[in-house]
Amino acid sequence: MFDTILVCSDGSDHALNAAQTAAEIAARFSSRVILINVFTEQAESVLFGIELIPVYRGTPIGPVEQTQDTVEEGTGKVFERAGIKYDSVREQGHAVQKIIEVADQEKAGLIVMGSRGLGGFQRFFLGSISDGVLHHAQCPVLIVR
Repeated sequence: MFDTILVCSDGSDHALNAAQTAAEIAARFSSRVILINVFTEQAESVLFGIELIPVYRGTPIGPVEQTQDTVEEGTGKVFERAGIKYDSVREQGHAVQKIIEVADQEKAGLIVMGSRGLGGFQRFFLGSISDGVLHHAQCPVLIVR
């Protein structure tokens, strides 16, 4: 039923719960699992003259890779404990856009993600990323609390 499952993780408790659910589904349907982590730079508005412009806080590549290593290792343990093999994808950019792109490229039959994530002003709004994926994905989306 679900040949390929795309699992989104930022390392949060919600994401780890989603990974556990995805592992159970993958075991039941012998699905291929792809774990995706998207690093999104945070934009801040700065007053420049009479208008606000977005300024991105630059993050050196090293810490980004370290953060993605940590997320991948933590989430990967969920699949390893369940005996599920998985592939990892790391992206940088707009999370919703990147998740949708990878789901389309990999022909995902299901996207599994947590209802909330970690950090960033945008994520103060309940489920902004999961809501965006839910509304734009071409396949079913399972949002796990």
